[in-house]
Amino acid sequence: MREGAWSLVLLVLFSACDKKASPQIGDRIPDIPVSQQRTVTRREFGWKWPLTVGVGTLGCISDAVVFRAGGVTYGLNLTATSRGFAPLDPIWATQSSGPREPLKRLTQDQRMRIFAEASACEKARPPNQGQCQQRILDTHHLSEPELQQIDAEGRERSWPPLSPMRRSVTPLVDAGLTLCTR
Repeated sequence: MREGAWSLVLLVLFSACDKKASPQIGDRIPDIPVSQQRTVTRREFGWKWPLTVGVGTLGCISDAVVFRAGGVTYGLNLTATSRGFAPLDPIWATQSSGPREPLKRLTQDQRMRIFAEASACEKARPPNQGQCQQRILDTHHLSEPELQQIDAEGRERSWPPLSPMRRSVTPLVDAGLTLCTR
């Protein structure tokens, strides 16, 4: 009897460690079979991860790829959004980069305001455009190279008034579509 109990314990332990066992899904997506869902993480996708949250549930049903986090199911492709799944915007990360050496004598808020002012100058007609830029240089005590550096940083980081560039969700959509074939 003792030997049988130990065998049972070992069987349970080996089953728990079996890599083929179905993965645990923390936030299941309603109305999608569990076999067509899986947990995904930022670590798995690395720099290609397009979201501000670090983990969630990826799912697919009839080519509609969705992502669930925080109790909300978001549509990742047109098929999913056309079926009424929530837009991804609240958790969709923007591209963010910048020059290696931003102009350190000014805070980022100051640089962002200067960038917005300089962007407004671009809409002016010559010679007003040049006068507008000169006014920025004089007001903020900048050299022309410094203004160019702020302009480059603002464009790379999509500061207002530019529209933010979103990271591609293609890696998640591709991974989700593989779940539809199961």
